[in-house]
Amino acid sequence: MPRKNKIQARRRVIFYVVCFLAILTTTFSACASQTAVPTQVSTKNIPTQRPLETSTLFPTFTPQPTMTIAPTPTLDNITALASEFDMPAVCLFKYQISKDRNWIGADCNTSHELIIVQKGIGEKIVMPYQDILDKNPVAFTIKPLSWSSDSRYFYFTTATVCCSVYNQHEGNGALYQYDTEKNSWVILVNASYEPYYFFSDDGERFIYINQSNNLSYEIEIGMVEILTKESKRVVLRGYTINDPEEYMWSRNADRFAIVLWELQSRNGTPGIVLLKIDFKEMDMEFVEEFNWNNLLGEN
Repeated sequence: MPRKNKIQARRRVIFYVVCFLAILTTTFSACASQTAVPTQVSTKNIPTQRPLETSTLFPTFTPQPTMTIAPTPTLDNITALASEFDMPAVCLFKYQISKDRNWIGADCNTSHELIIVQKGIGEKIVMPYQDILDKNPVAFTIKPLSWSSDSRYFYFTTATVCCSVYNQHEGNGALYQYDTEKNSWVILVNASYEPYYFFSDDGERFIYINQSNNLSYEIEIGMVEILTKESKRVVLRGYTINDPEEYMWSRNADRFAIVLWELQSRNGTPGIVLLKIDFKEMDMEFVEEFNWNNLLGEN
């Protein structure tokens, strides 16, 4: 065999050996990472019944895109939480932890389930997607939103995914409340379009905003005290949400402000306005002040 061919043959052999070793290393790493994820413990399925729908101060129609306040997962976070709550790491890309860190609610999209786990109990609550929403489970996911300040109630919504992987638009669905003491759940806000939900960081209050999906430009705004269940709602005509990111809670979460778009302002032209919601007074009003700190009493 010519010397040149021998050199090429040796190079091919070396190449195959390197590829083989790389495959072995990858396989070993994958197996090792799997063993680091805790095994699943006994599960408890919620009875497959439709949730009770409240008919109190909550709306029955709805609005647009969404806010997501679930924490941003990292590899370290996921590994630590999987060990802390004894649950599969694959279910920890969207989650919310209770204020006392004894509960976690997570979207397990790979198995189309919502999982709620109490630390140290050795039992987890499993809610299949189709028990929550009677639709094809590949067409939506679960979006964890918040826990109440006393860690009793877990709030979540559905997120409809449309279009394609290159152009995914997620819109919120109904607002669900899971009661860890009664092991039951209800719908608080029905959704026929796409509502927005804004929860305070302390888990004591939330605001929902429903926009009608027609040309009437109506929005329904509700303010809710979670523990006392005190609430108020107002319907505004001629307004839309300017941008769901243009909002702010005060430091102690007793005030909230958001920018709206007024279709016809006092001078006859469209423009932005600022709506302030005051939980102390259980009231809301439009204000001229666009200094967020002054508006929310942070100075």
